[in-house]
Amino acid sequence: MGLAGKQSGPHMLDRDHRGSENWPNLRGKRILILEDDPVFAVDYCFQLKRLGATPVFEPTNQLALQYLAGCNVDAAIVDYTLGDGCCAPVLELLTARQIPFIIISGDTFAMREASIGAPVLSKPVTPADIWSALSRVLH
Repeated sequence: MGLAGKQSGPHMLDRDHRGSENWPNLRGKRILILEDDPVFAVDYCFQLKRLGATPVFEPTNQLALQYLAGCNVDAAIVDYTLGDGCCAPVLELLTARQIPFIIISGDTFAMREASIGAPVLSKPVTPADIWSALSRVLH
């Protein structure tokens, strides 16, 4: 059983995989995961790998910015509030480089003043939630 009583892991993905013909084709896509909670990060990595993507995990703004300075990604999954602060510097860089992203946060109250311009999901999320949001930004 996953967080907050939601089932997660491979069995949940198999169940949520129904109707996946409408999900974005992630084969060959490099997706940045900016998440400071290792449980969520591992879950997102697993889900992305199952759909053929190459996940890149960074737990802090600083490490994500360093990675993005030398590497490209096709999209990003970003936790809004990290151990080293709000993800605004990373969002600014992603926006400037026209890299689509989605926000997944357990603290959507912290975002009440922000104008994000991207799908915002509240934790915990299902694989279908993630793929639906990715399909909107990757169109």
